Amino acid sequence: MLCRLQGGSFRKAAFSLLEVVIALGVITVGIVGVLAVFPTALQTGHSAQDETRAAHIAQSVFGSLVAQAPSQFSNVQIRLSDGVTLSPSIDLRTTLSPAVTLYADNDGKLTNSAATATYAITIYTNNAVPGFTDPASANAVTVRVAWPANAPAANQTFRDYVRIVSKY
Repeated sequence: MLCRLQGGSFRKAAFSLLEVVIALGVITVGIVGVLAVFPTALQTGHSAQDETRAAHIAQSVFGSLVAQAPSQFSNVQIRLSDGVTLSPSIDLRTTLSPAVTLYADNDGKLTNSAATATYAITIYTNNAVPGFTDPASANAVTVRVAWPANAPAANQTFRDYVRIVSKY
């Protein structure tokens, strides 16, 4: 690069080798820093997806239970994504631990098959609900969503969702 000085002569102006090396070093440190954060960001994103999907699965199960409770309190059936009704049905008049276990794939679709499942859903029922004198009128239902479905229990992450389902 040439620069014209006031006297009419030309002078060469350029970056020195030291300046170029320092600039490359700064850029390298920045790129390495960004790449170092990638695994943590991916893990955090995956964990957030699992937490959100677990809540959606639990809400879907509760929706089925609550919708049928007024008319079929002793025979609540959960419909799976493939159109099959879960067997056996759930009796909300009793305490069962667990009442039923089912599974969900990575899209949150309920299924009976553990082979392709990402989430394991266990439903617990408890007819001794505080504040209710008649055990046949309400049930505290706990839906436990655990993932990965095929891992040993000690290696699973799980969330419990509890809701009182009333007959009325």
